[in-house]
Amino acid sequence: MKKNFKKKSWAALAVAVAMLSAAGCNAKSNTEANSPSGEPSQTAGASTQSPPQDVTISLGRVVGSDNKFKNGETIEDNVHTRWAKEKFGIDFKVDWSVGTGEAYTTKLRLLLNSNGKLPDVFTLNDPTLENQVVDSGKVMDITEAFDQYASPRLKELYAQYPEIWNTVSYDGKHYGLPTFNANSSFSVLWIRQDWLDKLGLQAPKTIEDMDKVMDAFVNQDPDGNGKKDTIGLSLSLKKGVSAVKDTFMVSSDFLFGHTAVPTYWTEGADGKLQYGSIQPSVKQGLVKLSDWMKKGYLDKDAGAMDESKAAESFVQGKSGMVFGPTWMATWPFNADMKFDYKAVPIPAGIDGQMGFGSEPQSSVRFYFNKDFKHMDALFKYLDAIMGPGFYDPSSEFANGWAEGYDYVMIDGKPVYDSDKIPGGFVDVKKYTIYGNDIQTPKKELEVMAKLGRGETPETPYEKYFAARPKKWAEAAAVLEPYLNQAAVYDQFTGPPTPTMAEKGELLRKMENETFFENHLRAGFPGCVRQLREQVEFVGRRTDHQRSERMVRFG
Repeated sequence: MKKNFKKKSWAALAVAVAMLSAAGCNAKSNTEANSPSGEPSQTAGASTQSPPQDVTISLGRVVGSDNKFKNGETIEDNVHTRWAKEKFGIDFKVDWSVGTGEAYTTKLRLLLNSNGKLPDVFTLNDPTLENQVVDSGKVMDITEAFDQYASPRLKELYAQYPEIWNTVSYDGKHYGLPTFNANSSFSVLWIRQDWLDKLGLQAPKTIEDMDKVMDAFVNQDPDGNGKKDTIGLSLSLKKGVSAVKDTFMVSSDFLFGHTAVPTYWTEGADGKLQYGSIQPSVKQGLVKLSDWMKKGYLDKDAGAMDESKAAESFVQGKSGMVFGPTWMATWPFNADMKFDYKAVPIPAGIDGQMGFGSEPQSSVRFYFNKDFKHMDALFKYLDAIMGPGFYDPSSEFANGWAEGYDYVMIDGKPVYDSDKIPGGFVDVKKYTIYGNDIQTPKKELEVMAKLGRGETPETPYEKYFAARPKKWAEAAAVLEPYLNQAAVYDQFTGPPTPTMAEKGELLRKMENETFFENHLRAGFPGCVRQLREQVEFVGRRTDHQRSERMVRFG
């Protein structure tokens, strides 16, 4: 089935290009006006149509170890499903459940391959499988259903971020409903303030400053134990030199600046998509990484460490800096870290600009069985859990998902202390058909930054976040002023092309191996040439597949 993509507005230009368009493919796109900025109005009401009664909706579910129950409840019969039944007449039935996300994807793939019945509603975050699901003809085109049944506030939200539809667009039709990320994995530089003070240094603002600070952190005994056993910067390079897309933690993204981030597709000076990994600035960044490794500024095992292991050096007080999101203040950081550390703005990268890879706007999409008949009822439910979240003071979820489960009212105020909730805290959002909060972009950051500036929390939503670590809020306040300047989004957001589906994983593996071998062991000679030859070879084999997906930017 032919894919149809549109040009992204402010941040990401979605295009149907092959994996190899960096080798010279042209692209073409319809130009859209910039979407409005800011959050959707919370005064826009939901649909006023009467909810249908006795509607059964089947689901496939992940019910993992993080799903806790009390009061004899189950994934089918609990405080949330009873609320949905009472309010919307919806009876959620779980056709099957599995314990992990991997098992869930496997189950759906088996149903698809065996021509089994898909649930009425299910979620996916595997672009290749999503492509196969749509091509199978087993899921619904929801274009008309969204226009007819989505509430005004949901329509307003999606109108602000129209490029999010590119993840589910085929032939101009929408075969799924994208959910939004909070975009909370924006990055700061966490640094040992006590080491800076002891050595008479300032937080680095450029790569040159990074060299100076790391050299002092490694060679001037900042911990005062008389041994050369400290690390300048904690990094995880096990999964590659760019953002670790499942956590965005402990990566080297800042080093490459804003011009090009490895593995990301961004718009080049000629208006065409370019693949970041083969851009000149990435070469320069890898040379710098190699230099840092040779000088002992990085952990010698950085290439074998995952992000959690790499972060331990900072948590344990052995490293002076670590790059990562504001939420690191909750994990892996902890109350046992008695030294003085803080968040500061990321330094300018190798190109002289601030930059870091950001998570996509949508990681998970809803899909609907083509025979599903109750989109009207479902959109009323989705409006309730997606529209206001619980940051709207007028929402019934203003204090939390369910009183007596994730909060308790004491003296007329919501309290989130688990010890004060009868039977303990239960994460009710795990009971929703999404299994988590469906966030509004940047809303969480906005609230945390307000708290980090020392402003008094006013709404229940703000009070809920006020219980989180102070350093998280302080980091959000540091980040907010430069966020729009520094965030780099992967601008290829459509379903994978045939080349990506067939060769993408192999090419990425070859890329990581080539980068690692060259920048950590032998410098950089020939790396870009080798990678370009690899992608051009695959590109020549798939020109006929790519021809219908070429897009030229207007």
